[in-house]
Amino acid sequence: MRHNMDFGSLLRSPILFFQHLNDPTINLILVMVLIWSTGVLFRKIRQPPVLGELLAGIVFGPALLDIIRPDHTIEVLSELGIFFLMFHAGLETNPYDLKKMGKQSVMVGTYGFFVPLIAGYAVCSIFFKVSTMHALFVGLGLAITAIAVNVRVLHDMNMQKYRVTPVIVGAAIVDDILCFAVFSSLVGFAVTNSFSLTTLLSSLLKVFCFFGVSIYIGTYWYPKISKHFATREAKGFTFALIVALFFGLMAEFAGLHIIIGAYMAGLFMGENLLSRELFEKVNDRFVAITYGFVGPIFFFSLSFHMKFAIFQTHLTLLVILVLVAIIAKLAGAALAARAAKLNWAESAVIGFAMNGRGAVELIIASVGLELGIINDVYFSLLVTVAFFTTFVPPIALNFLLKNVQGVKAALVKN
Repeated sequence: MRHNMDFGSLLRSPILFFQHLNDPTINLILVMVLIWSTGVLFRKIRQPPVLGELLAGIVFGPALLDIIRPDHTIEVLSELGIFFLMFHAGLETNPYDLKKMGKQSVMVGTYGFFVPLIAGYAVCSIFFKVSTMHALFVGLGLAITAIAVNVRVLHDMNMQKYRVTPVIVGAAIVDDILCFAVFSSLVGFAVTNSFSLTTLLSSLLKVFCFFGVSIYIGTYWYPKISKHFATREAKGFTFALIVALFFGLMAEFAGLHIIIGAYMAGLFMGENLLSRELFEKVNDRFVAITYGFVGPIFFFSLSFHMKFAIFQTHLTLLVILVLVAIIAKLAGAALAARAAKLNWAESAVIGFAMNGRGAVELIIASVGLELGIINDVYFSLLVTVAFFTTFVPPIALNFLLKNVQGVKAALVKN
């Protein structure tokens, strides 16, 4: 008996040792080792590395073993991860392709937002008798699409060459714009206890002004000054960062998230506006930083918000919300894609790709909890839904591309 107890203590001692370490540097080193290890493992079994990063966060984070704990360093690096993911997505997107797919993106983003919003609200208010404000907020959480998740999955699966990719990214942007507009209205309603059409119109005006100013700067001013930063001596990488941060600040001022500005900055700094030499240099550096460092930390840190207690107290509601989130988003986005004359394979890919939530939902849920719009229960529900649906795009797209005959051929069909 004594021998068993000593052996058990020995097994637990490494975990107990790491739990008592509060050094951010050691914490970060452990995160990087886990990210690298799971990435290698999941590539060996031909799965997207992002799945390994998410699972590693669950196992070694606060949800289970509690070896890796959230700290300021990981928080800052994960925020940088979102920023860099979006900026690099803009770099890899041809602005003319995005313009060509603009109508499809608007249709997919709009239907992909409102169908899950209405479905989530209806389920909560009709079947579970949830209050109107809580039901609206849960519906909003189900309607969100995380651009950063889409970008990482599309990159991991080598899908940048398909014509459907600009539609997915553009639709995610439309989705987020609608999300922040509705969210602003809900916040105004919660604070003043009355719906304000003025607040909604003001939010929409700021959004339109942001995109108008961004397009003007990107198409008129940027080509004039970028030629002065096309040499090695001109610090093109630093210049790219400054431009990305500037666009990010403009997005924040408009009431959007900084990642929308980062994407717009990358879009206008793409290959069509930069010299090829500068584009390749900037792109290589951003790939290394984004997918080798800060991007994986962001996905690892998503698991820090997992609370397993919700499985005991609200399991039925949780399961239904996860199913509604996936099915409603898939139906809304895919049917809109078909209506926009995209083929069946592209519509299916779009529907599943739009299901990733993650960062944006966590941001919205955190603000809602802080303002008292929702309580701890609904916060935990939204966080758990966000986490589970983050697995949908990589798993579903991986299955479609590898196991469903004709999908790859249909994706490149014009």
